[in-house]
Amino acid sequence: MTTTKIREIENLFSAISDTLSEVGLIQTISILKKGSQGVLWKSDLSLVAKAVCEAYDIPTEVLFGKSRKYPRKYAFACWVYICYVDLNYGLSDLSAYTHSSMSTISKAKQLIEDYPNETTFDKKIHEKLLVSRKNLSKYLAKSDLAEKFNNE
Repeated sequence: MTTTKIREIENLFSAISDTLSEVGLIQTISILKKGSQGVLWKSDLSLVAKAVCEAYDIPTEVLFGKSRKYPRKYAFACWVYICYVDLNYGLSDLSAYTHSSMSTISKAKQLIEDYPNETTFDKKIHEKLLVSRKNLSKYLAKSDLAEKFNNE
């Protein structure tokens, strides 16, 4: 076995170990299974997009569009934040998925992390984030049930 291959295997085990400590055994196994089936990108990230789009009442084309105004700006920021915080995707993963620059993804995440909760509009954005998370929980529960049903 070459030195390069050994390094790649060490890096793989290191990444698996890091993932285990961050998200736990069950989630790590789920991520690996979905990745091997090629449905990782299609499932979780599209469910978040669906949840956010429903909360903001916009189509997914708008969510992944280029507008810098409400509602797209805040909907996209919620999508990035939920994917990063709740689903443990890295910013580079989200950048690759959306074909956006890392700075765009980072700014979107930071927008929600640092967003104030003072005015009525601010509270509306926080409420939409909460609704998006609730929608995602509902969709994930349905997809888990469907996945279990299909595996039986």
